[in-house]
Amino acid sequence: MRRFLVEIQYLGKNYGGWQKNDNSKTVQEVVETALEKLFSAKIKAEGCSRTDAGVNARQYFFHFDADTKLPEDRICYKLNRFLPNDIVCQSSREVPGHFHARKNVSGKTYVYRFYFGEHIMPLINRDAYFIKGAADEGNMEKVCSAFVGKHDFSAFKTDSSSHSSPVKTIFSADIEKTPDCYEFIVTGDGFLYNMVRIMAGAVVAAGQGKISASDIISAFESGGRPENIITLPPKGLTLERVEYDKTEEKQN
Repeated sequence: MRRFLVEIQYLGKNYGGWQKNDNSKTVQEVVETALEKLFSAKIKAEGCSRTDAGVNARQYFFHFDADTKLPEDRICYKLNRFLPNDIVCQSSREVPGHFHARKNVSGKTYVYRFYFGEHIMPLINRDAYFIKGAADEGNMEKVCSAFVGKHDFSAFKTDSSSHSSPVKTIFSADIEKTPDCYEFIVTGDGFLYNMVRIMAGAVVAAGQGKISASDIISAFESGGRPENIITLPPKGLTLERVEYDKTEEKQN
């Protein structure tokens, strides 16, 4: 039995996230169906992240075990024959049997896209969140800086979050302005359910002048979320990058 790590990219709008559930079609469900067709056996795909319904992934990894003689790099091409156009393999490689796509993640980067203005812009509104008015860029940058470091993010999760520790380390949090919109780019060692969308909601609220960096610090201390911070919709969110400790991927 061999273990493989596969990188995929997908559009999330037609799926209820990665993880299989009883309410909607999911990326995991489609991937496992493709694996069954390729190997003529039921195979479980273990994903690197749960991801919310409707969220996109520029880089997503899953691992699976299979008894096959296929070269490691050919699995990517073979699997794409059975996948839809909105889920596409980018690479595949063999990893040690102890390697786990989720447990061995050392960092993840998410990007949330949004824009300010007087009117909705149809060409970008499909993938970015609209806020009426002008943006306070300086205040958004200060709020981003307040996120960096090791904090208790209890105020930035939903009731349906898992029982994992709310203490997370944010390595970087920045705002970048593109010709069309703003991008909130955040990298951390892990994220709670809806945490990035709530953090993005805080950045948007800062752009509107509704909160300041001191409100973020108070939220860390109290565990209570300021009422002006909302959970933004999933359409603006992309899982941009997943990082692993390279030593964990090497064969023994």
